[in-house]
Amino acid sequence: MAGKEQKKSMLGILSELEVGAIHSFPAEKTNSVKSMCSTFGFQWGKTFSTSLNRVQRTIEVTRVS
Repeated sequence: MAGKEQKKSMLGILSELEVGAIHSFPAEKTNSVKSMCSTFGFQWGKTFSTSLNRVQRTIEVTRVS
């Protein structure tokens, strides 16, 4: 399957997010994203901040520490 990219899971994206980096997810994933940031951030010792972009209908996650 050369030439096909595998889509990363939300958990994979969050775990690889560098400090200061921002990633956007669709608004439909808001509850899942907030829950993952809280739960896995605690387990991994990382801090995330979230903000809603109502115009683009996305939730933006920023890795704080």
